[in-house]
Amino acid sequence: MSDSPSESTSRAVSQGVELVLSPRCLLPVAPVNEVLEGFSVALTNGRIVAVGPHAEVAANHPRADRIVLDRHLLMPGLVNAHGHLAMALLRGLGESQSLETWLAETIWPLEARWMDAGFVADGTRLAVAEMVASGTTTASDMYYFPETAALVCREAGFRFQAAFPLIGNPNAYSSGFDDCLTKGLALLDRFRDDDLVTTCFGPHAPYTVEDAQLAKVAMLADEVDADVHIHLHETQAEVDDARRTHGGTWIKVLETLGLLTEKLQAVHMTVLTDAEIELVAERGVRVIHCPHSNMKLGSGVCPVTKLLDAGVAVGLGTDGAASNNGLDLFAEARLASLLAKSTAADPTRLPAPDMVEMATLGGARALGLSDRIGSIEVGKCADLVAVDLDHPSMQPLHDPHAQLVHAGAGGRVTHTFVNGRCVYDNGAWPTLDIDETLSRAASWRARLA
Repeated sequence: MSDSPSESTSRAVSQGVELVLSPRCLLPVAPVNEVLEGFSVALTNGRIVAVGPHAEVAANHPRADRIVLDRHLLMPGLVNAHGHLAMALLRGLGESQSLETWLAETIWPLEARWMDAGFVADGTRLAVAEMVASGTTTASDMYYFPETAALVCREAGFRFQAAFPLIGNPNAYSSGFDDCLTKGLALLDRFRDDDLVTTCFGPHAPYTVEDAQLAKVAMLADEVDADVHIHLHETQAEVDDARRTHGGTWIKVLETLGLLTEKLQAVHMTVLTDAEIELVAERGVRVIHCPHSNMKLGSGVCPVTKLLDAGVAVGLGTDGAASNNGLDLFAEARLASLLAKSTAADPTRLPAPDMVEMATLGGARALGLSDRIGSIEVGKCADLVAVDLDHPSMQPLHDPHAQLVHAGAGGRVTHTFVNGRCVYDNGAWPTLDIDETLSRAASWRARLA
């Protein structure tokens, strides 16, 4: 019996030994989004094989290693449904600029000068270290050198969606759209059956990819049964430009091109009419809400409540640390809740239980992974997070959902598991060389300055 999982967890993963986690309370999110007292979870080979009362699970798994987390709440790992992980190295650059200025005068010039596979590897490791320490177990990433990021995440035991970039402009990664597409399709084949890495098409935005190219993406995505992840309706200016150049909004353009389907993961969506919300719901489009980045860049506010009321699957994303500046999805959930309440002048909007679901199962749905992750249910992957309830900020525990969303729970995470493997343990990163990760980040600060 142990309060620290490192040894027993690594042994369970490497030898197929069963592992039982016995927290003070369990929040499965599904099939019920309620806190259960005195429940344990049994894992085998990275999968959840039993959920039930402590005594029952212990009796049914007598040979299992057992970890007692008697001051903790155990919940599903959080899902960061949109980001640019390597841009963690650009955190704090170009502050207080508009989106257009930030991209054109800060980000793109820096990327043109410095971005390569080494930059992506170092930035991705830094982002993963930050995310697992605050409870995130899965992230979607749209950035250059996606194969490098995928290998870094797999080595770190982190679940990863690579939205391989498709953009027309030549860059350090590719000579243009066709080169991006060739490399992306190879990436899709390479990781098709990977346990941790999934891939999808990642056209940057409808204003940076030509219509004919987007139509090709729609055709290929259907042929290979892959999703499409795209920045869409991020700002009013973007939508106004579409009306001038195409005679309608980008949503109408994507519908014409065959992209407005259940395979689409639409990021931002701050400018939507009621008719467009109905259309998005009818087509099964999934939406990813990035409130912190949108607010920081003055991009607008996604009408999350209307989307949810229409039946749209909505997940949360941090966007990149260069425009956030953090990757704490608990903090993102809090901001999303407060933003909805404030803009509607209605404190009943997006209550804490709904935000916990959006940060976990909602994100899994947005990425098409809800059959694997997002809740603590038998058969799903053991992506789990333990939050210390004995910290003063978590007490008294009148409403656990509210504490998770509104009381800084990202800083109270003590253990993070992905596929049953401990990737964060009380300030230690068993799968990452944290000293080397931080040293590399510091070296980039000097170069980027």
